[in-house]
Amino acid sequence: MSEITKFRKFIDNQSLTREKEDLTYTVFEKLNFIDELPQISFFRSDFRGSKFVEVQFYKNNFDRADFISAVFDSCLFKEVNIAASEIKNCYFNNCEFSLNDYANTSIQECTFENCNFENEQFLVNMKNCKFINCTLHKCQFERSTTEKMDFNHCHISESNMATMHAENYSFSFCKLENVSFGISYIFGYLFHETDISGLDVLYRGNSVKMNIENFSEYIISLLSHQRFYEFINANIFLFKKFDEIPDHFSHALIELSKINNSTRKLQITYILDMISFYTLNNQLPYKFICEILKRLDQFDWSIFPFDEQLVYMSLHKKIEMIITNFQYDYSFIESSANSTLFLTFTCKTDEYQEAFEITSNMLDELHSKLGFPKKYNLILKEKGSWILTFVVASTVGLMLPKLFNDYSNIYFNFVLKNRLLKKAELLLDNVTVNTENISTVIETLQLSSDLFSKAGLTNQKLDTLTASEAFKKIVSRVDINV
Repeated sequence: MSEITKFRKFIDNQSLTREKEDLTYTVFEKLNFIDELPQISFFRSDFRGSKFVEVQFYKNNFDRADFISAVFDSCLFKEVNIAASEIKNCYFNNCEFSLNDYANTSIQECTFENCNFENEQFLVNMKNCKFINCTLHKCQFERSTTEKMDFNHCHISESNMATMHAENYSFSFCKLENVSFGISYIFGYLFHETDISGLDVLYRGNSVKMNIENFSEYIISLLSHQRFYEFINANIFLFKKFDEIPDHFSHALIELSKINNSTRKLQITYILDMISFYTLNNQLPYKFICEILKRLDQFDWSIFPFDEQLVYMSLHKKIEMIITNFQYDYSFIESSANSTLFLTFTCKTDEYQEAFEITSNMLDELHSKLGFPKKYNLILKEKGSWILTFVVASTVGLMLPKLFNDYSNIYFNFVLKNRLLKKAELLLDNVTVNTENISTVIETLQLSSDLFSKAGLTNQKLDTLTASEAFKKIVSRVDINV
């Protein structure tokens, strides 16, 4: 049986050389190296699993040191030599960085939260790192190699990210001011609640503002180079041409299936991750997601090796889970207006008439409180405990789990059932709902508690609320306008 690792406390023994020392699982607390001259050198020392709290480093030497799974809380790094060091799986909180030497430093799988970077000259290999509520001011990344960087609620200003390898970035709720990016990578970046109009893009030696007019021709050229991920992403965050993207998506899958395994795997993975990102952040409309999931379901994944299939299947399921776990907001519900979906109730009763009254009364009250016309049809009934499937306005169907999720644990599953489409003559005609005040209505809507008790649905209130097997099978949506 392995023993629990014990931490030891760092003792300053007044030696200026603590080089090649085993300082693993050591606690450094309330130390100030600013006033020590000359500064202590930690060349090639090992800090695996160590913790640093309120430590002020100044001109210390960490050249080729190892920081693996270390934690830094309220620390200062100023003019510190971190060159060629290995920093992996570390957490930095409330730390200040300025004028440090990062020559050939490796930074992997790290999280920086509430940190400030000022006048930093990065020459790093950085991958899979997160920056949360951080400030980067006058920072340069020239000749660095960075990949999979996630910025959330960050303020980046007067910084150059254009002259390096900078692949697969995401920005959520960020403020970008006088920031430069390179044309080779910008269209692979994901943006959410981040203004990109002020970005400078280094293009053909010139700094160009990010807008449709400046890059339409370049974006179209991405297709001829089979850069499908960047082309689709640009059409989402810049052009917002949602109607055209599903066809480009299907074309990309077909073309990528013809090329080298490793090359296609990276692009397909990026495309599916991109759709997950935008779905989770409610940036894609209802009909778009329905169509993408439909095409994912129809694509023949068996043409790929099994290990590759597993990667794609997990990403496909991730997109479905975002929807089936109600991770959508009211803008998504609003975007479903004028379409229909199938909604299935499993009722805790053996009496058909009782089951029908329970479910129809619930739908009537919901329609009434929302001010929607009472248009829905029962299209399938299955006996056991009675299982009733209705075709309803998508807006209503998507709202139900959001409303009831506060009252009970609901399994909500979307399905595209082709057999139900055979009952097309029973589908709703001219479904039109006014969603102008939907968010206000939903926030104030309170379904009576006695409605639940009357419902007699399993789990005392509401049992299984489905629309059949998860958004791939959802929403056999019907576009009334077609």
